[in-house]
Amino acid sequence: MLPTEVRSLVKLILTEAQLTCLKAAVTIGSEESAVLGQGVRVGSKLIGPEPFAVKCTSAIAMRLLAVAERFCPDVVAEIRTAMEREQQ
Repeated sequence: MLPTEVRSLVKLILTEAQLTCLKAAVTIGSEESAVLGQGVRVGSKLIGPEPFAVKCTSAIAMRLLAVAERFCPDVVAEIRTAMEREQQ
């Protein structure tokens, strides 16, 4: 049986600006950087700016939250909301 952390992933929905801010704030080559680099565009540019979906483990989400609290405060609410959704 897989550990809970591996089975459940946190899905972050971020704007391009939020994703760019987090990418700039994490260490290049880190797990966080790798996860953010795998963000997938969702939606259509015809309606407005496309958001990005980023899937990560709870542990990485916690580390991204710590980074966001320090460097990207506008991302904090999105990460917390995603983490709460995952726990339900």
